[in-house]
Amino acid sequence: MNRPPGWERLDDIPDEWEAPIDLQTPTPYPEVNIAIKLLSCDFLGFEVRVAVGRFVREEAQYDIWYLKNAASAGWDDRKLALLREVPMEQTRDVYEVWKRLEDLDTLNLPNSELRERRTVATAEIVIALERAADTFLRTRDGTVEEG
Repeated sequence: MNRPPGWERLDDIPDEWEAPIDLQTPTPYPEVNIAIKLLSCDFLGFEVRVAVGRFVREEAQYDIWYLKNAASAGWDDRKLALLREVPMEQTRDVYEVWKRLEDLDTLNLPNSELRERRTVATAEIVIALERAADTFLRTRDGTVEEG
């Protein structure tokens, strides 16, 4: 991308992920909508619900932290842009794992194999949610370097 002189430092900022259509409702917030999708799934268990709760809490706390600090922390434009993208990056990661689980329903598999694949995919969702929550927390605490 061509930038005005002096803005070249922004060239290494990743492109913003645009949430797919199925994450644009029922709320305007993709991170909330993925949580709703996961909580609405009738075969995901308590571990997923706990991980979803943590994801929602840490993402909301991240938003509060970002809004409190963005104007006053003295961060440069690059850091502001990178920090602004953290929620969408984490939502994208969780969504990609969710889609793999959702896509299992399109496969013509014996019930035992489908159940086994769902079990694996469910564990991957918990891992993705926990990793996202950890990223929100560590970024706020300053223990993760942006970019």
